Amino acid sequence: MIRLFFLFVLVSFFSCKTKVPAFEIYQEVNFTIPSGKDPFGTHFIKIRDIPSFLNQNLTERQISLSDINQLYAGRGKIISIYPNTNFGIIRKISISIYKKDDYNNRIEIYYRDEVPLNLNGEIKLLSTGEDIRDVIKENSYEMVVEVQFKDFVSQPLDCRLTYSFAAYME
Repeated sequence: MIRLFFLFVLVSFFSCKTKVPAFEIYQEVNFTIPSGKDPFGTHFIKIRDIPSFLNQNLTERQISLSDINQLYAGRGKIISIYPNTNFGIIRKISISIYKKDDYNNRIEIYYRDEVPLNLNGEIKLLSTGEDIRDVIKENSYEMVVEVQFKDFVSQPLDCRLTYSFAAYME
């Protein structure tokens, strides 16, 4: 009976299909959180004219945008450019993208709530799972980083956002 159970688990494990992206677009952008920010509100940092590289990836793989049925934000993290930066001063962070000059129609792609106090060097972000095809099908897009702090920011925080977009086909 135990052998039958293990055989069932083994067959179930190998028969499960995981969704694998057709390709991923890896990108990074730098931004600075200026000093003097307070813990009483939400602060916005806009990053403009980010190249999407979607059309180049489609051309390289000889597929069209209509072949892609889902395009999501993949892994993302914020890395300190200078060592020993404590990101524990951040309470909450959200990253959204939008088409050029269409700020009101932004789509949140990453977030992180309740950042731990002693978080040195990087913040791993959680993806929202929103389809972003319409935004990055253009040659460039814009991004906004929304941050809430636990305390006053005493020195500028130079950051690098590394992220990816995963394209899925059926």
